[in-house]
Amino acid sequence: MTIIVRVLRNIGWRPVASYFFMFLVFIGLAQLHTLGWLNLLVFMLLAFLCTFLLAWIMYSSLINPLQEVSTIAREIADGNLEHYIPVSPQNEIGDLARSINFLARTLKTTQDDLNTERGRVQALLGGMSDGVIIMDNWGRVILVNQVVERLFRITMPASKGKNIVRVIRDYELEKLLHDSLETGKSIKKQIQVLTPDRRVFRVYVTPTNTGEDRGEVVALLRNITDRKMLEEMRSEFVANVSHELRTPLTSVRGFVETLLDGALEEPETARKFLEIINKETERLTKLLDELLSLSRYEDKSNVINMESIDISDLIKRTVAIISPRALEKNLAITTDLPADLPAVQGDPDMLRQVLINLIDNAINYTMPGGAICVAAGIEQGELKVDVKDTGVGISPEHISRLFVRFYRVDKARSRELGGTGLGLSIVKHIVEAHNGRVQVESKVGKGSTFSFILPLAGQKR
Repeated sequence: MTIIVRVLRNIGWRPVASYFFMFLVFIGLAQLHTLGWLNLLVFMLLAFLCTFLLAWIMYSSLINPLQEVSTIAREIADGNLEHYIPVSPQNEIGDLARSINFLARTLKTTQDDLNTERGRVQALLGGMSDGVIIMDNWGRVILVNQVVERLFRITMPASKGKNIVRVIRDYELEKLLHDSLETGKSIKKQIQVLTPDRRVFRVYVTPTNTGEDRGEVVALLRNITDRKMLEEMRSEFVANVSHELRTPLTSVRGFVETLLDGALEEPETARKFLEIINKETERLTKLLDELLSLSRYEDKSNVINMESIDISDLIKRTVAIISPRALEKNLAITTDLPADLPAVQGDPDMLRQVLINLIDNAINYTMPGGAICVAAGIEQGELKVDVKDTGVGISPEHISRLFVRFYRVDKARSRELGGTGLGLSIVKHIVEAHNGRVQVESKVGKGSTFSFILPLAGQKR
């Protein structure tokens, strides 16, 4: 009896009741046929009708709902989680429909949660200033963020599924990622990537699974190219300053020691040595003054005293100040200034320093008998000032570095003339502080033209 109850509970009472009803109908028809109340044809016709009626009832209550459940279940499997099955009466098919609807709602909730988390991750990756690369245990790219796309000029769709070395052509980075996968340990290292541009990165690599089965690896790329460049520039600057200070100090110390060793007893020799010491001291003073000036001009917090300037008058007064030095070297210095030059906004003292440095540079590198011309004019709605000379000229390979601190084309000649290597760097910083730019044109043996361009008064750049 217990077994029968268990079977009925598993199968359900409706199928058993249906079959029992059909069994009773057939028994009744058979009894009527036995008693002679029904002939065989009528018996078969009634049996067929009863069977058809029972089949139609079963189709309506079982087969048709099952087909509807099957259709909607396939739509849910295809991702249409908004489609629910109309709940049938309290029967087995209704239970199945409710179960599938519950599964669909659960899947939709899970999918919504995943989409929310995916959106948060995408926002986090998109807002990061560092590059992120995720690679699987086969060396294939799973994800790169926008920073990596921009730095390496790639796209996420084109990179996904490809080997890392085909996406970022750097074997050192590939080795770091694979080493982290193999060892299951985090790795931190500084690397230099040469393509598509030379950049320096500090790379942090972390495996996502440190167990026996290798999982994925996440690499964080921090671009330290600018910082590295600044460190190199600082080191170079310190080395250059040390060298520039050491040279005159060594000379001064040598002559002082010579004087102390007895040269003071020879007035003519002592005077010559003292003149050299005085010259080296002046050079040191000039170097320190220009270093302080350069530091002041590089300071972004330094406020420029902007006012309207008559550039023609400023050029004439500057040329008048520096003309005696040009005449000492037998150089002709002239100006070419239109009568209707408009005013510019700027600091007159700073712009005068620009003109003095450029004219002084032209005097130093123009042979006696040469000529210097300071010209100004309007070009494409901006003021352009040119300082032209007929000097020795500059080779093309040197032009790009002329405005770098302490850079000299001819170091020996520059020191002989008392140059510090800072004059043109000061020019560039002053002009850029006035929202302008500098230009150089030069031919060896023909001369050079140093230009600076400034916006006119009232213009914004």
